[in-house]
Parts: sequence; C-alpha cells; structure tokens
Amino acid sequence: MSGAASAYRRLWRHRWVPSLLLVGVCARVPLQACTFAVLLLTVERTGSYAVAGVVTAAGGVAYAAGVPVHGRLVDRFGQTWSLTIATGINAAAFTGLLITAYREPATGALAAWSAAVGLSLPPVAAAARALWSQVIADEGIRRTALAVDAMVLDVALIAGPLLVSAVSAVAGPGWAVGGCAVILLGGTLWFSSLPPSRSWTPARRAGGLAGPLRSMGIVVLLIVTVLAGALLGILRVAFVEFAGQTTEPAAGGLALAAFGVGSLIGGLVYGARPWRSDASVRMRIILAGYAGGVVLLAAAPNVPALVTLSVPAGFFLAPLVICTFELTGRCAPEGTLTEAFAWGITATFAGSALGNLVAAALVDAGTSTTVMFVAAAGFSALAAVTAALGTKLLTAEPPSVVTDQSSGKGA
Repeated sequence: MSGAASAYRRLWRHRWVPSLLLVGVCARVPLQACTFAVLLLTVERTGSYAVAGVVTAAGGVAYAAGVPVHGRLVDRFGQTWSLTIATGINAAAFTGLLITAYREPATGALAAWSAAVGLSLPPVAAAARALWSQVIADEGIRRTALAVDAMVLDVALIAGPLLVSAVSAVAGPGWAVGGCAVILLGGTLWFSSLPPSRSWTPARRAGGLAGPLRSMGIVVLLIVTVLAGALLGILRVAFVEFAGQTTEPAAGGLALAAFGVGSLIGGLVYGARPWRSDASVRMRIILAGYAGGVVLLAAAPNVPALVTLSVPAGFFLAPLVICTFELTGRCAPEGTLTEAFAWGITATFAGSALGNLVAAALVDAGTSTTVMFVAAAGFSALAAVTAALGTKLLTAEPPSVVTDQSSGKGA
C-alpha cells in the first residue's frame, strides 16, 4: 500500500498532472451525464422508453463512428484547433436537439440530432491519454497515470448521473442536457488551452489505414470492450425502468452513481497492490466477477436495495478499464497508441449503443428488469470467454508500424 501511495505522490508532483486530471473531470462528466440526460429528456417528451433507447443508441453509434476520425484529425492538425472546432459544432448540435425535443419531438428528428451530438463530441479522453507520454517520461509513473485516468471516469460516472438527477428533479431534463453542453464546451476549451495540449506534436507515420487494428490483440480487446459496454448500456435503461416502476425515472441515477462509487472503490483497491499474474489472466477473472456482481442486481426488491447492490456490482468496472489500458499499451503496434485508445472509446460507445438497443427491445417486449439484469451479466460472461480464448493474442508481440518519430509522441 505504501508503494502505491508513493507512486501516486510521485505522479502528483509532475507539473501538469493536477491540471490535466482536473480538466479531465470537467470534460468527461458531461460525456457520462449526457446519455442519461438525453434518455430522461426523451422519456419526458415522448413517454416511450423504446424511443429513448433508439435516440440514445443513435448518439452512441455516431460517437463510436466519429471519434477515430477526430483522432486522425488531431494527429494531422494538432489538438487545439481540432478540439476547438469540434466543440463549436457540438454546441450547435446540442442546441438543435433541445429545440427539437420541445417543439416537435418526433423519433427520427430526435435520433438525428442525437447522432449529430455524438458525431461531433470532441475526443478529449483520447487526446488526454496521448499527452501522458509527453508529460511523464517514466514508464512506471505513466502506468499510474493511466490508472488514475481510469478512476477519473468513475468520478464522471458518479457525478454525472447525480447532477442530472438533481437538475432534472428541480428544473427538468432539458436543463440537464443544456448543462452538459455548457460544461463540455468549457472543459474542452480549457483542456485545449493548456500548454501541453497546445505544444503537443503528433507523430507522422506510415502504417496504412488499419493502424492498431493490424494487431489481433487489439481486436480481442475491442471485442471485450464492446461486450462490456453493452452491459453498461443495458444497465442505464434498466435502472431508469426499475426506478420508474416505483418512484421517478430520475431516481435511476442514484443506482448508476452507486455503480460508479463501487467502480471507484474497485480501482483504488486494484491500484493499491502489485500483481504477479499477467494482465490477460486478470482480465478474465475480473470479467467473471463483473458478471457475478451484476446478476445480483436481479434480486433487488426496491430502489434502495438496488442502489445498495449497485456498489458491489460496479466494483469490477475500474479494474477492467485499468487492465484494458495496460493490455492496449502492450498490444498496440508502435506509433499507434493514441489511435488504439480512440478505437477503445469507439468500442465502448458502440457496446453501450448495442446495450441500449437490447434494453429497448426487452422493454418493448414487456420483459421484467430481472431479465435485463441477467442479460447484462451475460454480456460480461461472454467477454470473459472471449478474453480467455484470446489469451495468446493478448500476450503476443504486436506487428511493427513504421514511424518517423522514435519517441512515439502523439501515438
């Protein structure tokens, strides 16, 4: 434990680390909150959970498709201008979504604007991870930074739904969606104005269009990430549906926040000790535990019990993310690390969109939330099997990619 504390202290001493972590929270909280806020807004304006699932899925699919493109634009033109332009377009898309929701909330129009929001979301997470190799030279401390980076996602997962629930209860979900847009705009502009972001130099490389997808280990990780993302996509809808049966749909945010608390605890525990087993072995054990924790949600009789059970259910999320970061660094071909992280984001949101669609179909078919929780656990079990079958690929040397910068900065 003392060794882990020492690593965190050494990390915090680096000049730009506090700023990058703080701005990471400001830029990522809206990303976690946005999906939930749009879900509540759509339910309020249309009265349909099925429509809400389609609308949120449209945004997730669009973001999944757009983030690798944004990543390549950042690689070509740098972070500051690419992120600034994307943020301006994203603000306009949020405006269109809100106007449509309150004037003529047709399913097609809402889905189109949700897709526009997702397509234009700035890739702050991928850009931030690309900076760690520039800000921190020591590989061990950089691994600690990636662990903290994963826990920043937990802070977003906790704070996002709580803020959305509070704002929705007081002023309505429309204000929650607008707040996400404003915070995302400010956080991204702040990030892109930091000196490390302004001075970031992308790597120029020749490796074909496939990039990190040339590594079969990366492909295995992306499949696992899609399946794990589907679990979260189902849970978001299931929490709202469960809460809506007894109290208010917005109360589902409490369960989602508790899930994030469990993940944060899991990340702290996971990062506080050294591990002798290989990360590929740890991944499948974590996924099996994840499935077991989520299936227990089916036993919840009411919202307080659901919130309580959500803490242990979320315990395995941050360890899974940290483990995925570690394996991505191992499996990504040289010079493609940033793009590999971007594809990981794509896989996460694609999986979340898949989960939204599955959940919407289950709700439309009249199935109980118990079935939805079991289905979510099934995705994690399938991910564990995938990781086990791909163990050799996760431990193999990645294919080489030609670059013109041996340092790999921006990769």
